[in-house]
Parts: sequence; C-alpha cells; structure tokens
Amino acid sequence: MKAMKRFGLWLTLGIGMVAMASPALAANGNGVKYTHASTLTQEQCTVFENYPKPGVPVRTWTAARRSPTGQTHHLGVRYTYNSYALVLDHSRTTSPSWGFVAKSCLTDPYAYDGAGHRLGDLSAIGGNGAVKAVPVSAAHDGKKTVATLHVGNGTVGTLRSAARSFVIGNVRDGDPFQITTAHCGHHNPEQWILGYAPNSGRWGYAQARVLPACA
Repeated sequence: MKAMKRFGLWLTLGIGMVAMASPALAANGNGVKYTHASTLTQEQCTVFENYPKPGVPVRTWTAARRSPTGQTHHLGVRYTYNSYALVLDHSRTTSPSWGFVAKSCLTDPYAYDGAGHRLGDLSAIGGNGAVKAVPVSAAHDGKKTVATLHVGNGTVGTLRSAARSFVIGNVRDGDPFQITTAHCGHHNPEQWILGYAPNSGRWGYAQARVLPACA
C-alpha cells in the first residue's frame, strides 16, 4: 500500500511513455516504470548537463518549482550518484532533458525498485524491470582512441553507458568525440557509437545522428 501511494496514479501518454498526474514518472514500452516523481525543495535549482567534475565544462539549465501559471513541476529521478541524482525534466521543450541535480534540491531524491524499495547509489531499474548497476562510464577495456569526430552543429544527444542503456551525460554541437577506429563509416542514425567524450569526462555511446561523420 505504501508503494502504491508513492507512485500514485498512472496516465498513459503514448507508446513507450507513461506518466503520473505529474508528468515525471515514466515507463518504457514494456510498462517498466523507470523514474519516479519528485518536486523541488526550493524555487529554482540548477541542473547540470553532465556530472560535475574537474575538467568538464559547466553547462546548466534552471529547473523551477512552479510554472509561470503556478503549476508544480516534477522531475523524474532515474538514479543517484554521490550528491547528485540523474533526472528527467519533463518541463523542458528543448534538449537536453536529462541532467544531474543536487539531491538537496529534491523532496524525494532517491531511486526505487518496482516494489517501492529505495535503491542505493548507481542502482536503477533496467528495461526488464530488474534492478541493475549503473556504470558511470561505458565499458572500454582494451580500447584506445584513434580519431576525433565532432558533434554536428545545432544537435544535442545523450551519452549512454551502453547502446540504448542508462544516460550518463550529454553531448552537444561542436563537442569532440573520440572513437576507437580511424573512420566511423556510415551507420543508421539511431545506431550507437562508442567513444570518449572529453566534455562529459567519460566513455559512452552517442547516436550516429549527432555525429555527421558517422551518418
């Protein structure tokens, strides 16, 4: 019963996305709920495009507790990492909409499993509903960077821990993206490419659609 109260009522928004009365509780196409809604503890909070750490450019947007009309905004918590939570900001009309916010800015800054049990850092529900570990960087054992590409003008994309997996950062126009081969080749725009993203400070997968040299 407590778990039901926490997650609230559901409203189907379309294939691949489900939300609460507040539009910040989301699910995948299989109905697996992968975020839960939290409100802000203050009127405005800073959301970072990438996990804050030395050497990573500071790129942010501001999340407001309420809309100009007074409606309460909610952020969807995906997982936590040290003092931050990765959240989905449904109030955003432009990319990126995933980012890192200080847990102190959230009234409920935790991730939960499907039964409503609180999860520890770097744990989150996977696509099959099971709790999984969240890698802070994509696996790249034995890989070396060989060539440097750049994200296309006017484009923004998520950086993932694996193809179609956890968001671990964002890349945007002009960012270098170092790949492990001399040439990227031509790929479907939705295909995921492994590389090192210096402006995110980690290895990850970016979609070919944001890398002109790969599409």
